[in-house]
Amino acid sequence: MGNFIRILAPWAALLLGCGMGAVTAAEEAPGFGGEAELGMVTTSGNTDTRSINAKARLRYLTESWRHEGRLEGLRTSDGDIITAERYLASGKSDYRFTPTDYLFVTVRYEDDRFSGYDYQFSEAVGYGRRVVKTESVELDLEIGAGGRHSRETGQEREDEAIVRGAAKLGWAASPTSRFTEEVLVESGESNTYTESVSALSVRINSRFALKLSLAVKHNSDVPAGVKKTDTMSAVTLVYDF
Repeated sequence: MGNFIRILAPWAALLLGCGMGAVTAAEEAPGFGGEAELGMVTTSGNTDTRSINAKARLRYLTESWRHEGRLEGLRTSDGDIITAERYLASGKSDYRFTPTDYLFVTVRYEDDRFSGYDYQFSEAVGYGRRVVKTESVELDLEIGAGGRHSRETGQEREDEAIVRGAAKLGWAASPTSRFTEEVLVESGESNTYTESVSALSVRINSRFALKLSLAVKHNSDVPAGVKKTDTMSAVTLVYDF
């Protein structure tokens, strides 16, 4: 429990401290929308490799609710040998009770075949606040608690309580480009999972954009012989709908 308090304290202080200076966020237009991404690289000749990176994000907005679902898949092979394989599914619902404050519930399932874990599943509830809202910059911070269920390869399933912290930054750098940064921290007694995703999107037209991204994942506790940190850089084509 001591780890929980040490992690919770700075997030709670940041949420409350930033709250006094928060700018009221404009209401987003209700309705359905989303985006789909696809990136693929193949080589042949002296080397025979293939990498496929696909993502989809769906959202539905009402006056007070925001529902979002994500699906991601990554597969890389070198000849007949698979060198990377990862699948992710998540869902999140926010209830906005003021223009800047909301409650959320979220679930997340990840199956990364090369992480040392057969799977990692978590659920959490908590409080979020939009601490910055200008014409070009948005920043949301979240703090919550829940549970995590994971199984290291060859081991029994482990269940534990977690503290969850998250941040999401969006910056419209120009009329056609946008930078985003998403950070997630899930901390339990046996493992702290941290993920950072940085991305720059350049719009091609009203529907398509080119995205460059860098994802960094870190588990504080992994089986012997497995690295704690994984990174992935990607170039994908994004379709908005």
